[in-house]
Amino acid sequence: MKDQEIYQQIGELLWSIMPQEAEVIYFTGKVYPDFQGWGTTFLLKKGSRGTFDFGQEPTNIELKIKDLVCDLRDLEIFKEEWTHFKVSLTEEGKIGFNFAYIPEEDDWVSLYMRGISDLSEEEWEKDYSQIPRERWEERVRIKNQSK
Repeated sequence: MKDQEIYQQIGELLWSIMPQEAEVIYFTGKVYPDFQGWGTTFLLKKGSRGTFDFGQEPTNIELKIKDLVCDLRDLEIFKEEWTHFKVSLTEEGKIGFNFAYIPEEDDWVSLYMRGISDLSEEEWEKDYSQIPRERWEERVRIKNQSK
C-alpha cells in the first residue's frame, strides 16, 4: 500500500469514531520492538479534553489505525523509523501527522512526542517527578554531550 492510501484509510477510520461534540480527534502512540502503546483523545467544542468512557473505546478501529500507522512507518519514505506519532483530524476533515524519533532509553510511559531528556527541570519537578531524578539527570547529560 502507498503512503497516500494509508493516510486516507487512517483519516476515514478516525472520522468514523469522532464524537459529534469533538472539534479535533487525536490518535497518539509509540512503537518500539518490545512495546507498543496508543490511545485516542479529543478536544471538545467547549474547549475541554475528552476520552472514550471505559469499556466504550473503539478498540477494533484503534487496532486497525495502529496497524496502518505501523505500515506507514515501514515505508521507505522515512529516513529512519520514528518511534512516536500523533495523528489529528479536525471536524472540517483536515488531517495532520507528526512523527518523532525518541530512543527507547529516553522514553517514559506518560511522555508522547518528547523524551525524558527534553524536559526542563521545572517540567520534571511539576509534571514528571515520577521519573527518578537520577534517570532524568542522566538523560539530560547524555543529550547535552551529543550536541
